[in-house]
Amino acid sequence: MSAPSLPAQFIKAAVGPAQASEREYGVPTSVALAQAILESNWAQSELTREGNAYFGIKCGKDNGKYATGCLKKPTSECQPDGTCTKVIDSFRTYATATDSFRDHGLFLASNDRYAKAFLYSANPDQFSREIALAGYATDPGYADKLIALMTKFNLYQYNNPK
Repeated sequence: MSAPSLPAQFIKAAVGPAQASEREYGVPTSVALAQAILESNWAQSELTREGNAYFGIKCGKDNGKYATGCLKKPTSECQPDGTCTKVIDSFRTYATATDSFRDHGLFLASNDRYAKAFLYSANPDQFSREIALAGYATDPGYADKLIALMTKFNLYQYNNPK
């Protein structure tokens, strides 16, 4: 997947990998697309351009079976009151965008803290709220931003691929 600059191009390029991840791991396609849009800034972030990373998953002891390395980049960490500070953190990188989408699905499906979200696989809005509550991002408005993207670009239409 190249780094498309227009929303329609981004969505068209990302739908396939997002739907494959939904079939494999159960993350609603609309949620994966909204997260990829938000986390990668429409594939324009340095992390995405340099490391095929669409989800901003941080490096740790176990970086999964899809990551090829780590890349340090500036990011914002926010407190519950909305106060944010800039920090440098290490993020997973990938050989391809498809690997980033697959790792995202595996990351959510294999972490117990996100288990409650999978009770709402048929309700992408609630799925988004649950991953936010479980700490996927520190932005207190994260779920609302995902839901707004899913609504604005009708990302729900891509759910439940055959």
